[in-house]
Amino acid sequence: MKRIFITGASRGLGFEFTKQYLGKGNLVFACSRNPEKYPELVELKKTYPDRLALVDLDVSDKGSRNKAFDFISNETDYLDILINNAGIRFGGKKYCDELGKLEEEDFSRIFQVNTVAPLMMVEKFLPLLKNGKNSVIVNISSSSGCITRRSKKGGGYSYSASKAALNMITKTLSVDLVEEGITVISIHPGWVKTTMEYTTNAPLLPEESVSGMRDVIYNLVIENTGKFFDWQGNEMPW
Repeated sequence: MKRIFITGASRGLGFEFTKQYLGKGNLVFACSRNPEKYPELVELKKTYPDRLALVDLDVSDKGSRNKAFDFISNETDYLDILINNAGIRFGGKKYCDELGKLEEEDFSRIFQVNTVAPLMMVEKFLPLLKNGKNSVIVNISSSSGCITRRSKKGGGYSYSASKAALNMITKTLSVDLVEEGITVISIHPGWVKTTMEYTTNAPLLPEESVSGMRDVIYNLVIENTGKFFDWQGNEMPW
């Protein structure tokens, strides 16, 4: 039984990760802001009362991270997997990510959630990850963050840049943590039909994407640290 910590667990990929890992007999710490407000998450708690812990967490808030750490460290002395899944598409109430429409505050908010927060989560929960055996850190990235592939489509500045920067954090963490035996990867979940904006026509369902990503995570070895994969296990370009 693995002990798994998932951020952004109230819906979309995070909820599907939570559901599938519970179905495989694991202990899951499912984190989101106000998790008790999400009926499906509450129902899962009723189904798995001893293996699912709901944790109120705003990943971008230091005080909230500290409270979450205090709670989780009282429940377990180690973690096997940390999935940094929480993320946002844009920082304001409307899409403003094209040249001429950019809002500095939105840009900063996206970076705070998508890039800075995952690193802060790793730093805070590192003691529990070090106590695990062959622990894994998974940063949910995106093909939008592939600089190599950005040749024909403009716009999408803040989201794309936040994911490209997250990939650099993955690479840097992998160097710092390899001696601890901790594997760190970025993973592109594919274009998935979720509650996130602009996914109405996405070809993948969360069940397919998460099942594939779980297979990738299961088969990881320390030699894979610092790499960027897609949900099918193919290595992605930076």
